[in-house]
Amino acid sequence: MRVSRNQIIKGVADYIKNDLIPTMQNDRAVQIIFTIAINAAIANSKLTDTIFDNEIVRAMLDDDGSGTYEISGIVDSMQAAIQQYGSFPVQIPAIPLVSPREITVKLTADDVSAMRRKIEETV
Repeated sequence: MRVSRNQIIKGVADYIKNDLIPTMQNDRAVQIIFTIAINAAIANSKLTDTIFDNEIVRAMLDDDGSGTYEISGIVDSMQAAIQQYGSFPVQIPAIPLVSPREITVKLTADDVSAMRRKIEETV
């Protein structure tokens, strides 16, 4: 399915906000970091430029220059790799005054499926 950059950002943000953050009830710092990051990414597209401008990401998202991306390839690849090797660790760096330690969040194939659904729901 072809979706816009904003739809991807909104779908991933919705997943983090409504599915991931509620599971982190014992870690307020992580909840705060994720909420700030989501709000910043939605408000300022420059924060996501480094992701969307990455050549590998562009290729996997099938960026044809139309302003839309095909997410099936990257989602299928992520799910297959996670099923083969285990959860995908996402490292969140320490942020002074909010979280003095680095945090690792592990994403599963189910998490990737849920993000895909959230992205597709924005269409």
